[in-house]
Amino acid sequence: MIHEEIVVGGPTENVVALGIGEAMLTERIERAAFSYSSAKAPPLPRARPFTIGKATLQPIFDRVLGKNHLSKGHYYAGTVSAFHTHNSDQYIIVTAGEGSVSTADETHALHPGMVVWIPRGVPHRHTAAHDTDLEFIFIAASGHSSEPVD
Repeated sequence: MIHEEIVVGGPTENVVALGIGEAMLTERIERAAFSYSSAKAPPLPRARPFTIGKATLQPIFDRVLGKNHLSKGHYYAGTVSAFHTHNSDQYIIVTAGEGSVSTADETHALHPGMVVWIPRGVPHRHTAAHDTDLEFIFIAASGHSSEPVD
């Protein structure tokens, strides 16, 4: 398997932000394309592989567009993350495919339409099904970071 192939896509084409005007929205979207890493630390640590397999993350809104970080995520079939924690609550909305989210004590199957809340500091991992990709919207506080757990 491929280790840690993370691709960060550009900003979404269909963004609406009320009350800031078209010029400010355009400027913030351009800045968002360069703001994958958060103010405190990058969301994905680089000290060791974070995923086994292939994953893509496409920022939608980051700290330049409000107080939350939203990304489209895609784990290709068989991809699994390391056990890790976040320094803020994390929410995942499953949009396509199948997979699971696990702690050391429990595993929950994921399918489209599910919403997952992972409280700050809870060690967990995400896995795409062996034969099916997993797609999701990832939401966390801007400035969040992830730390692998041994």
